[in-house]
This record gives sequence, C-alpha cells and structure tokens, in this order.
Amino acid sequence: MKAKERVKIALSGGQPDRIPTFEFIINPNVIEKMIGQRDEIEFIRAMDIDAIAVAPNMKKEVIDDRCYKDEWGITRVSYDEYPNPVAFPIKSERDLKSLAIPDPDAEYRFNDINRVIKEVGEDKAVIVRLRDVFAQPRDLLGYEDFLVSFYTQPDLIERLMEISVDYNTRLAKNVKELGVRIVVVGDDIASNSGLLISPEMYRRIVLPHFTKLIRNLKAAGMFVIKHTDGNIMEVVTDLIDTGIDCLDPIDPLAGMDIEYVKKTYGHRVCLKGNVDCVHTLVDASADHVVREVKACIRKAGVGGGYIISSSNSIHSGISPVNYRVFLNAVKEFGTYPLQV
Repeated sequence: MKAKERVKIALSGGQPDRIPTFEFIINPNVIEKMIGQRDEIEFIRAMDIDAIAVAPNMKKEVIDDRCYKDEWGITRVSYDEYPNPVAFPIKSERDLKSLAIPDPDAEYRFNDINRVIKEVGEDKAVIVRLRDVFAQPRDLLGYEDFLVSFYTQPDLIERLMEISVDYNTRLAKNVKELGVRIVVVGDDIASNSGLLISPEMYRRIVLPHFTKLIRNLKAAGMFVIKHTDGNIMEVVTDLIDTGIDCLDPIDPLAGMDIEYVKKTYGHRVCLKGNVDCVHTLVDASADHVVREVKACIRKAGVGGGYIISSSNSIHSGISPVNYRVFLNAVKEFGTYPLQV
C-alpha cells in the first residue's frame, strides 16, 4: 500500500495495512544526525515516513541574521526553530485600514508545495500547513493584546478571524488545484491546565469562525487535521462537531487521555499522537520508547483511525537514537492485525 493511501484510510477512520506515522515539523539538526544531510524529503524517503508537511511560502524582509518581518507586517525572531512574533501591526480597528493582506494567489506562494509534490507526491501524502482563526489574530495583535481584546475589542477580534477564514480558505482552494488533499490547521487554544479563554467565550466568539473555516475546507474537498496542544477536554466535542477529520496531538503532558478520547470519539474522528516528545523521545531508554509506542498503539490503534506521532513535533532536543527506535517500533508493532 502506498503511504498516501495509508494516511487517507486512517483519516477516514479506516484500518490500513499499518498505522501511519508523520510529523508536522522535523528539526533539520535531527535530520542531519540521522541521515548525514538536512534535506527533509530525503529523510522522509530514508525513514519510510508516510507524509510530509509543508507551508505556503512567505516573503521576508530580513532585519538581521535572526530577525525578519513577514508579509503580514509581523516582526519575528528565531532563537531556535520557531520564529517568535515580537512586533505587531495591529493595535486597534483603525489599523485594519492599513493592513496589507498577502496575496493568497501569488505564484511564489506555492513554490515549496509544488517542489514537494513533484518529488514525493506520487507515494507520500503531502500535507499543507495553514493557520486557523486563533493563531493569525494572535500574531497580528501580540499574545497579551490578543487575549485582552476578547474583553476590550471583541469586534476587532472577530474581524481578524473573518480575514483568517477568507485567506486560508483561498489558500486551500489553490493547493487543491495543485493536487493536495490534506491540510492541518493550528495553533494552540489551550495550556496544560485548560483553555486560554473561557469555554463560553470560545464558543461564543471563536467557534463560529472556526466552524466556518472547517466547513469551507471540507467543501473544497480537503481532509482537515486540527492541531492544538494543551487540555482541550472542555471543548473537544465542539471541535469534533465542526467536521474535522483528525485531532492532534491528544497532549499527554496536559492530561489528555488518548484511550478515553478513542473510546468516546474514535467513531467520529481520527486521532494523531501522542508519544511524549518532552521526556520519552528526548532522554528515555530505548525500552521505554518501545513501551510507550506499544501503549499508544494498544490504546488508540485498534480498528484503525489512528496516526502515531510525537506529542508535538520532532524538535531540536529530540534524541536521534530515540526517534529511530520510535520509527522502528511503529513498523514492528503497528502492522494490522495488531499484536500489542
């Protein structure tokens, strides 16, 4: 079975030949330590990983070797692997008049996506990373002002969410024309202790826009994976009700119980996750890695509808040895019928 078919069957809730595995972000330093070069496409091939995630291209106005301004006017600084926003173009509704929304139809926007499709699209699933209605407004306002604005400027929050819906819907339609059928939308709406805003406020302000985005993506013919870290149990039913195909990563460090989520919602949504990438894949023994892989497969893999992965990403602190142990264990114990 081709890898991309394996992924699509799992996303549909079905049982492929084996449980698929892939990550949304794999740090190039880890890649280099494992295969001697930093090319992610070569890594995906060499490690027999089922999918590769790629983001639309964004032009950057370079400020220095770590700092740049993106096309939205957000200044970002890269200290390690994530470009953290540090200066923001929006303070109030007046700033919306001067906000330059990047062109979602620009040809260069799809350079990396086209390259990945050409290189591995015949066999591997290609997944495009989009933003959702929480992440884009957050980065336009800055985290603190974003959260405060739910109380002081709710109309501004909703307008920015509308912009996010329209922009990401258009991107999805464009990548569908290129042959992509899977998107992942993020970012985090919760911490380890719960939602970043009250469940009532989430349902009243955020959920209608998120629901519209998901319905637009589904109408465009996409499989949709929703990513969020943290404990989302207060709204997990609401998220699934929007029509998402997969929920990631069922965060174990936030107390998310993948066995409970599987038993309760596994008939409605595919699950992705959730091998601990803070401890297990960083500095645990090989035996511990194998035990955790087997436990995740046993709890979530029965009957299909499961994609095994880290609990967030393959970041720079991941042990290359442990990640290789993880991948080997997935192939050994994740083949159907399961023997765990």
